[in-house]
Amino acid sequence: MSINFNAFEIGRRALTANQLGIDITGQNIANVNTPGYSRRSLHLAEVASASGSRFSIGAGVSIQGIQAYRDSFIESRIQQEIGIAGYLSARRDALIPVETALHGSAGADIQSAFADFFGAFRDLEANPDSVPLRATVAGRGQNLADTFHSTYSRLEEIRSGTDAQFRASVEEVNSLSERIATLNIEIRKVENSGGQADALRDQRNEFVNQIAELTGARTTVNSDFTINVTIGEGRSLVTGDTFNALTISNTPPSGLAVAEFKGEPAIFNEGVLKGFNSAVSDISDNLAALDGLAEQVAARVNSLHTSGTDLDGNAGIDFFDQSSPVTASNITINPLIAANARLVVASPIAQPAEHGTVAGQIAGLLTDTGTVVGSRTGSFSSIYGSLISDAGEQVRVAQDGLQTQAAIIAQATAQREAISGVSLDEEAINLLQYQKAFEAAARFIRVADEVTQTILSLAG
Repeated sequence: MSINFNAFEIGRRALTANQLGIDITGQNIANVNTPGYSRRSLHLAEVASASGSRFSIGAGVSIQGIQAYRDSFIESRIQQEIGIAGYLSARRDALIPVETALHGSAGADIQSAFADFFGAFRDLEANPDSVPLRATVAGRGQNLADTFHSTYSRLEEIRSGTDAQFRASVEEVNSLSERIATLNIEIRKVENSGGQADALRDQRNEFVNQIAELTGARTTVNSDFTINVTIGEGRSLVTGDTFNALTISNTPPSGLAVAEFKGEPAIFNEGVLKGFNSAVSDISDNLAALDGLAEQVAARVNSLHTSGTDLDGNAGIDFFDQSSPVTASNITINPLIAANARLVVASPIAQPAEHGTVAGQIAGLLTDTGTVVGSRTGSFSSIYGSLISDAGEQVRVAQDGLQTQAAIIAQATAQREAISGVSLDEEAINLLQYQKAFEAAARFIRVADEVTQTILSLAG
């Protein structure tokens, strides 16, 4: 009686396949909370018998491979959406303190300083011979100047902080680009040798998502399993196993950072870097508007102040110092007025202390709508108010866009999880199936061994 050893091979293959299935299931369970992990599954196939016998039953099971579940379209969509979210988030976070700085603290903001300063001239109009009221005007004029200084300084600090974040993000992009290029080399080596680089692919995909959030980058897959990473206008940060670093140059006279790619300004369609760039530009516009507003305050007040006479009958001098071009950072009252409040003008020429019409005209500048600062026209108060409202609107638009984007990303992520994510319930079922199959295969081998031993004993 012949012995059929095919049963042992069938059992061996079954043990190996189901043990691998248990290992893969364990890997899935272990990485259920790992960002970017793609669910794995075991692919099996029947092994046909080499015999042409009428009673050929096959030779067991063979392992065809391990598949990681990914959808390149969904992955690409997530990259695009997180790039948009990165832009909105960076812009919002950079501009929130701008609105706060423009609002200032209660009683120490430019709007309050305007009201106090021009209100002091209104009081002087009613009492044009008062020295104490002149001292109040001078003090509140300097307070207005100081408030301009502090507001400007705060905005400069915010802009500098955003610029520093931009520089740090560029360095992060370079680091990610280098890591992706290194992973490209490793993945190509593993895949070309017949192996599977699923873990390396997941790691690379996480780096790609991070660089997409920073730059709005897009990726393409090469035939050798590597990827290319490009930013605006198709400039390649990563091409296969090489990467091109972004560089930083300082723009005069501000010294603000500009990212460059091979000597040319880098273009970012989306991402955190675009958000920081946009915020820096908006803050710079606010600083320029503050400069223009301070210059107009000095020019218009000085124009009226020099048209009148001081308390001693002398022709009025500039109220605000104009020894150099006036800006929000250097506006100050005339040192002569700071030293002698009698030089504050209230009345027309040759009518000192008799009529406060000049003081009244200066007080009226608060609501005079003839001031022009850049593209803004109106009163000092309304122009500054428009700066505050514009800053608030910029934050609101970014926040609303970010909320919408969060919903889009959540939807795309849910789609990815449906394909690539790990379901513990499903894995529990798989684990039970592989366990039972493994136990059955082991029992099958024991039975085959017992049958063989019986045949051998009969032959003896």
